Amino acid sequence: MSSKTGLLTAVHLANITSTLDATRKYALGTLYLQLHPRFQDVAKPTAFSKFIATVYQSSPKVLGPGVDLRILISSLKSKEIVPVNRRIDYLFSDYCLDPHLDGLDVARFYPGASVIELGTQPFSIDANGLTDSSETYKNVVLGGTFDRIHAGHKVLLSQAALLAEERLVVGVTDENMIKSKKLWELIQPTERRIEDVRAFLEDVDRTLRYEVVPISDPFGPTATDPNMDLIVVSTETARGGAKVNELRAKNGLNQLRVRTIDLLDDELTEEDKEDKISSSNMRMDLLGTRLKPRDLKPHLSPKPYIIGLVGGVAAGKSKMAERFAKLGAGVIDCDKIAHELYEPGEDCYQTVINNFGVGILNEDKTIHRKALGAIVFSDPDKLDLLNTILWDAILERTKLRIKEIYEKQNKQIIIMEAAVLLRAGWQNACHEIWSCIIPREEAIQRLMDRNGLTEEEADKRIKAQVSNTELVQNSDIVFCTAWSYEYSQKQAEKVWTDLVEELKLKL
Repeated sequence: MSSKTGLLTAVHLANITSTLDATRKYALGTLYLQLHPRFQDVAKPTAFSKFIATVYQSSPKVLGPGVDLRILISSLKSKEIVPVNRRIDYLFSDYCLDPHLDGLDVARFYPGASVIELGTQPFSIDANGLTDSSETYKNVVLGGTFDRIHAGHKVLLSQAALLAEERLVVGVTDENMIKSKKLWELIQPTERRIEDVRAFLEDVDRTLRYEVVPISDPFGPTATDPNMDLIVVSTETARGGAKVNELRAKNGLNQLRVRTIDLLDDELTEEDKEDKISSSNMRMDLLGTRLKPRDLKPHLSPKPYIIGLVGGVAAGKSKMAERFAKLGAGVIDCDKIAHELYEPGEDCYQTVINNFGVGILNEDKTIHRKALGAIVFSDPDKLDLLNTILWDAILERTKLRIKEIYEKQNKQIIIMEAAVLLRAGWQNACHEIWSCIIPREEAIQRLMDRNGLTEEEADKRIKAQVSNTELVQNSDIVFCTAWSYEYSQKQAEKVWTDLVEELKLKL
């Protein structure tokens, strides 16, 4: 993302879309929008509620999803310039600058910034449509997950700030409250989300006192704080406002006024995603993208480039591996290698018999895997012994296959599909780790449909494997196959294209 930052001072609100579009050629990372303080002569801050919501809703489409737009509420509350605590590279205006007309010398706060007139119209304040009789309140409260601050969050937080006179309290849901969310494993830590909310609010409105706190239930401080006047909710959480007042009544506290804010439609939405601007959509966009910087592995040869593909049972990792094979990768199924190693004549075969006895053999001398399973799954020590025997042998055989595929087929990227990779500690054998996750409920249903298991049996298998959380924590790239075939294909193509470009390969 670009590190360039711009500050736009605007007076011609009807032309704001074309003005914002004119900033695109400057490749900004952040753009602050400051409405001229003279608007205070004709309208109070709450009159800009609809304008702010409209601008934020269209900003991803107008500016591009990579630009962080921040509308400064301070300029609506204070007739003095309240400078932002950021280096500003470009100072934009949507009118011809004339200090005798507008009386605003923004440039003195940002020495070194380039001053650019984006509009040719003269300075004039147009307050048409800016009517709002909303009351303001000393103490305002709201809550939410606030994962990766997006336009919808910005509207909710900005509306709350417009309605607050002194204090704004924000409850941020902690890890105990997020597990019903889509792709919750990708939600940022509570501390990070609190920091982002506070940073945004202090950036856009420095006239208020903020309390941004973690909450582990739907009520947070509203259950006990007598000094609250208004709660801001979205149309999605409107029932929460009524529940809060029910609890406050039980606790002998005053009833809160409730302000409901409409959700924003997502103008860039696509099939499989929600129609509203949401954190869920943003987390879906993370699938098939790099979640952490690529870690160089000097102990590994740069070619072939080895990717460990992991995932829980029924998560779709085999289908994902097939996609990469079609895109040009070499693919090794470590589960099939494990089956080979159980065959008579293999060193591993004899080692298993030596340790577990001939009672695990079928009449044809092949290993009866169910009989072996009955032994090891009832004794953790014996399971550890079997894993030690098998995992070392699988890794050695896999390394031979990798060498063979590279030398004979010239496959420069090789996918090592291995469900046990993390438990076996094979991370250092791979340049990076990719994982497939699906919601627990989806995994259970797939197992019931595919393997004919009962819900209890399927749940037991899911609980026995590495959790989605651990998979995500150990992965460079994450996929989810819970949606359409086409959406999973899009994830695969996205990461493949990026990796080939990063490695500068000609496939």
